[in-house]
Amino acid sequence: MKLIYFCFIFLFLTTFINGYRLPSLGLGYTNILDGGPTRPYPGGYWQQWIQYYTTQRFLDARGKALNNLSSPHFRGFATVTEFIYQFDYQLPLGGMPGFVLALPLTLYSKIEKNALDIQSSGPGFGNLYLSAYSQWNAIQLRGRQFFIHRLEVDFSIPMGKNKLPEKQINPSDSFFYCGANWAATLYISSTWNISWALHYIWNAHNEKINTQAGDVIYCNYSIAHELFSNFYLAAVGYALQQIHNDHVDGISVSNSRERVFGVGPGVAYFLSKDTVFFSYLYLEAGARNRTQGTNFISRLIMHF
Repeated sequence: MKLIYFCFIFLFLTTFINGYRLPSLGLGYTNILDGGPTRPYPGGYWQQWIQYYTTQRFLDARGKALNNLSSPHFRGFATVTEFIYQFDYQLPLGGMPGFVLALPLTLYSKIEKNALDIQSSGPGFGNLYLSAYSQWNAIQLRGRQFFIHRLEVDFSIPMGKNKLPEKQINPSDSFFYCGANWAATLYISSTWNISWALHYIWNAHNEKINTQAGDVIYCNYSIAHELFSNFYLAAVGYALQQIHNDHVDGISVSNSRERVFGVGPGVAYFLSKDTVFFSYLYLEAGARNRTQGTNFISRLIMHF
């Protein structure tokens, strides 16, 4: 009974791509031209995201309503501020090193009163994100860019607002996690390209509720067309699959793996070589052990 209690009462949902035990991940945050064209030059970068997420579907392992109860309506609005610095020298394997510092801030988090007794702790800061990466220059083919990519190692440090177990939806995760990702862009032609960012995440033990989320892989991707000079129209998406079960009190919880897919339209516009604007809209489907909703993200990058 204690195991069931943890599984269905101590859900820890971190805004805004809501998993029950997984941390808040960057699903859909990057897509179009993600392999390198958005940060190809040495120097400093500032990125700002805004995200609106809404759902009225909290689902179980079968994709049915959680606990067979009516799902509440949740709405959340957040922003993420990120600073990047790329150095002007090459590593032994040819890539240019860089580091990333990011901090999310939940501005609004509201869930209606519900039979599941899921509550939100409201606005607040999220985890501190630190990354180190190596960015390679583009491989040329027949006088044009053909392939460009980047390898990155990510760390998430709990330091923001988290009121588990009293409040289940929190701006910050209460545990450390880390991972690696490979982002790349393949130019099919001078106007068509495919991009992806493949992530692997390992989660540490959550001391507050004595659980550990299983490892997960997820991928952000896009197929983009340069409709006219510096303006890209794209089909964008993401896919998440948890590859190991969660553990509660050191015991593996069967059927606890999460998954979700998101797909929709996206645009990118290069206002100049130093300023890029992105916007994406995702409709989620196929969710298991997490919410399924609508996810809108906009992103601005400036190079200094």
